[in-house]
Amino acid sequence: MTIDDFVEYGRLQSKMNSYKSKKAKAIEVCCDVLQKHEKPYIALSGGKDSAAMCFIVDEAARMCGKDYRIWTHLSDASFPGTEETCMEIANRLHRAIDLYKCPFSAFEAIKNPQKHAFGKSGVFFDSVREYADDKDLCFVGVRASESKRRNKSAQVHGQVFESKSMGDVTVCHPLLWFTLNDVAAAMYEYDVPIHPIYRKTSIELGKNSQGEEMFIRLSYITSRDLLNKGTALFLKINYPNEFYKLAEVYPDIRRWS
Repeated sequence: MTIDDFVEYGRLQSKMNSYKSKKAKAIEVCCDVLQKHEKPYIALSGGKDSAAMCFIVDEAARMCGKDYRIWTHLSDASFPGTEETCMEIANRLHRAIDLYKCPFSAFEAIKNPQKHAFGKSGVFFDSVREYADDKDLCFVGVRASESKRRNKSAQVHGQVFESKSMGDVTVCHPLLWFTLNDVAAAMYEYDVPIHPIYRKTSIELGKNSQGEEMFIRLSYITSRDLLNKGTALFLKINYPNEFYKLAEVYPDIRRWS
């Protein structure tokens, strides 16, 4: 899928009743949890899902007269354009944004052995829990159709649940049952700023384990658990400077590129 395909799918999907129904239900869920909490925030990565989610949460917040903050985690492993995209989204919504800039180098941290590919430990989740210390609600742009692991989690937890690993807060996944095309529709409808990574050359073809068409996913340059799933080659083709910088501290990346 190319960015042109994504935009066209979004234009077409935005007219579908199935999308309109999912969006209405997402807004309803957001309104419900917003009314029950006092200190909500959105975890914005800058990726397509969390970007689209921001505009849906914002519509809900305006409907029920609630405010919220936006939080973004940045490091030297953030893809170019991440900070700018997040700032543009916050400015468009006229909402306050808190940028956490990691004081440690992710390129140094990747040298250390990784115990759990998807564990909720380390610098990122430490910063999540620290930020959530005075918050009680977090909106996260997770979708069930992204992978088997997320689908399984969605079946267990649902859209709203309590999370100790996120800092003893209520977590809400407004887009949990959205497809990729639904996300494209929301971005088209709200004219959401899109991260420059999605204009790069995609190297993944076909469909994922959930039958969803593959498209670029925004993570971190040093996301070691994804390097053997196409990220290494994607980096080498689209971000050669970042690829060779990573290869200096993590030579194994060359195995997958």
